[in-house]
Amino acid sequence: MLKDYLKKRNIQLILMVIVLVSVLIFYKVGPFLAYGLPAVTFHTVTQTEPVSKSVSILNSQGSWVAYNYAYQGKGHVGGLGWDLNLLATLHVQLKVKVEVTDLALSGFLTELKPPPFLIENTSTTLYYKNVTVQTYAYGFKVTLAWSGTAFITVDKWEKTGWLPLPPTAPSKEDMMKTLAQTVLIPDFNKHSYIAADLLMSIDAPTLAKDKAYELRPDYLGMCGMWLADYKTIGYTTGTAAEALPSSRGTSVKLFRDRALTSPCWSPDYDTDMGKPLLTPDIAYWLDHFAAKSAWWKTSIIHLGSQLVFDDTKAFPDYFSWAWEKYAKSEPQAPAIAQWFRVDIAFRTTKDWTVPNIPEYQLPEEVQEKMKIIIKSEPENQGVPLNPPSEDIWTISLSELLPILGLLFGGTIVTIVVYYYAKGKWGVPKT
Repeated sequence: MLKDYLKKRNIQLILMVIVLVSVLIFYKVGPFLAYGLPAVTFHTVTQTEPVSKSVSILNSQGSWVAYNYAYQGKGHVGGLGWDLNLLATLHVQLKVKVEVTDLALSGFLTELKPPPFLIENTSTTLYYKNVTVQTYAYGFKVTLAWSGTAFITVDKWEKTGWLPLPPTAPSKEDMMKTLAQTVLIPDFNKHSYIAADLLMSIDAPTLAKDKAYELRPDYLGMCGMWLADYKTIGYTTGTAAEALPSSRGTSVKLFRDRALTSPCWSPDYDTDMGKPLLTPDIAYWLDHFAAKSAWWKTSIIHLGSQLVFDDTKAFPDYFSWAWEKYAKSEPQAPAIAQWFRVDIAFRTTKDWTVPNIPEYQLPEEVQEKMKIIIKSEPENQGVPLNPPSEDIWTISLSELLPILGLLFGGTIVTIVVYYYAKGKWGVPKT
């Protein structure tokens, strides 16, 4: 009976496991997907400057430490019978945050309704297939944002010699200013800019799930992708904010494999970024051409900020970031925003039959035109060679907070249910 199980103390552990599993399920398919855009995933970052490294993100948002810099400089001033020595280290950490946001349905592009296709002809029945293809444009934004922290530590400050310091001897602050301006800052500025390639994937069914629910297609796939807009943020003297693609209207190559060697199919267009020219054979064999998911790449050419000497700051950190120092209005750290457009085609089909009697017979030449499309099946180019995993997900700090809240609430509910059950059913009847 139920009361026998509820008497056991390990019921708390069982219920706790259920709560934890529920949290993970809710995170995977529930409201927590508001962070980022699950249809577009950052996979691998291959950084080349200021140091080479490879980083995995596996999410629609994330960040990585691009560079941990530390350089010790030496300052020395001396005279007859006295010396001043200063050792100080400049510490800098550079990070890049990436995120995909702002999903938007840009609008309906075109519709193709070819005549019914005669797919089989028997002595008693004619089998037809109706095909309709509709294409819609979707937009989303990729943000590449730089951040940096820096400080100086004084490792050694000493006076040596047997004579007292003369009035003209520099102070510790003066020596620190000279060391920062002439040694520490110039050395860091040689390593200040970041360059990297970002391997990404895009999944059409996830991106277009709302429209797919409305149209109920039997197949949907991507026709092509373009850079719709490009913007740099915080760009001023001593900074860099450049990525590729950067020219509006640039076609983004989609690939079936993560090595980016096998390009996906894309149709011709009537004008630049206009309507796709989908022929009847493409409409019929859309699943053999248009990939549901694909790989692509965006690149950071230069992103970052140099340090500039600033003697108005407190000892020993006599510097400012260039984006803070030279901004003409409200200072903003360097960042790049890329708006992409991807066109998705939705194919719906309907099979129907009619009796093979003279009243339903079409002219023979029309029947031949209708059969020509299915005489030979095209090579299947729409299936990815290395499909991106549908189970990729990680938990960042911002996403962890609501999960912890749900976990705390679930724990309270678990305890209440347990003790309620124990009080009601765990007491023997008298």
